[in-house]
Amino acid sequence: MVDTQQWGEFTHTVTATEVMKQIVALPPGEQAEVIRFAYRLDAERKLSGPELSALAECMVASPDAGETARLRSEIMRGFYGGTHA
Repeated sequence: MVDTQQWGEFTHTVTATEVMKQIVALPPGEQAEVIRFAYRLDAERKLSGPELSALAECMVASPDAGETARLRSEIMRGFYGGTHA
């Protein structure tokens, strides 16, 4: 469930699926704005402890140096928020 809007005595719950359907129906320019917003929101969001732990486990288990570097960067971004690397 994403959002609850109230109009007088009526309450309407909006699910993530409904939001995504509405985004698909937007004109391309407005879709681009939503995409930029989502990227910015993701870049600023700090990850939870379990999310960081899962990434760390994947990083330690990865035999690929490129994947390890990508995961390290994602852990740093998730710990500090923003675009720290």
